[in-house]
Amino acid sequence: MDKDFVDWIKLSHLQSLGIPKEVFFTAVIFLGIVGCYFMIRPITYILISIKSERLLNYLLSGLAFIVIFFLVVLMVGEVELLTYQLFKVSLQALAIFGLFLCMIHVIKSLWLRRNKV
Repeated sequence: MDKDFVDWIKLSHLQSLGIPKEVFFTAVIFLGIVGCYFMIRPITYILISIKSERLLNYLLSGLAFIVIFFLVVLMVGEVELLTYQLFKVSLQALAIFGLFLCMIHVIKSLWLRRNKV
């Protein structure tokens, strides 16, 4: 983490209260996950209500890929420059795949609209 952020928190004060820094960072990460859950929840309700299963599949497959990527990095145990480059390329590939799915969806909807008229 950024050293300025850690200095702002004053970890020494927390440690004097008996709270180790690992417990503090675990609590911060947990609160971040809970916050993300409540921010994403309305979006998933909207996607379910408009029956956009393809987009939900894309989001879940992207999340699963990122989790598996980090699990592999964790098992290897070394974070090198190649790891960052592979992660960058992976995110770009996910974005290209998402654009591809959007283009297919737009073309399909235009095709169906043209056939109805």
